[in-house]
Amino acid sequence: MQPTDPCTAMKVRRLARRTTQIYDDALAPYGLTIGQMGLLATLRRREGIGIGALADRLAADASTVSRLLKPLLANGTIRIDNDPGDRRAKLVFLTDAGFTRRAAARAGWQAAQASIADTLGDGRRAALHFLLDDAFDRLNKSADTVKQASQ
Repeated sequence: MQPTDPCTAMKVRRLARRTTQIYDDALAPYGLTIGQMGLLATLRRREGIGIGALADRLAADASTVSRLLKPLLANGTIRIDNDPGDRRAKLVFLTDAGFTRRAAARAGWQAAQASIADTLGDGRRAALHFLLDDAFDRLNKSADTVKQASQ
């Protein structure tokens, strides 16, 4: 690697920002962002999930998940109840209104998916998915190795 090589983080962040903008624009008529839509996709009406477990599923930290939850709680899309098994813990549930909202917003999500697929074409989209998944797996393994070595 040379000092003049392009910054990988900057390139990934630029792509992430543009992709997020496409999804957010498509989901705006439903009052959701792609972060909130991803969160809603993991929730169920009758099975609650803890905030920590939700963060793990979304590969996000708990503070990011809490920021995503606040407006959804305020508008009745989700509810947060005490965990009957652990009074200190909270469980997040999708409300009936949230279920309906998520179902309606799926049209916006599908429009964003189609826009990206049309723009990239099937081959580039498949290659991008492969490279993203592979890079994520490799970087996770590398981080785990570094973490173990430092302990």
